[in-house]
Amino acid sequence: MYSTPGAMNSTVDVFSWVNSVTSNWFFPGVLLATYIIILVKMMTNQNNTASKSFAAASFMVMILTVFARVMDFVSTSFMSIFMILTALGGIWMHIENS
Repeated sequence: MYSTPGAMNSTVDVFSWVNSVTSNWFFPGVLLATYIIILVKMMTNQNNTASKSFAAASFMVMILTVFARVMDFVSTSFMSIFMILTALGGIWMHIENS
């Protein structure tokens, strides 16, 4: 069965417990869902191109991923994926605007 939450003094304790119960899949799932929501929302705007939406969504979630990594909620490789996606989005946006 799952571990009992025990004495929790902060939100970070709650998130750490939830992440441990889900075998460290809670925060990656939340961040991926956030990425998809931001990407789709930005793509519905007529003024945004696909590259701009991709770059902006990648950047926003990269910032969240860095904070999650500092609190040890996600792995370094997961954080690196969003850094790479942000760089690719920037390159794509630059190529599209050239």
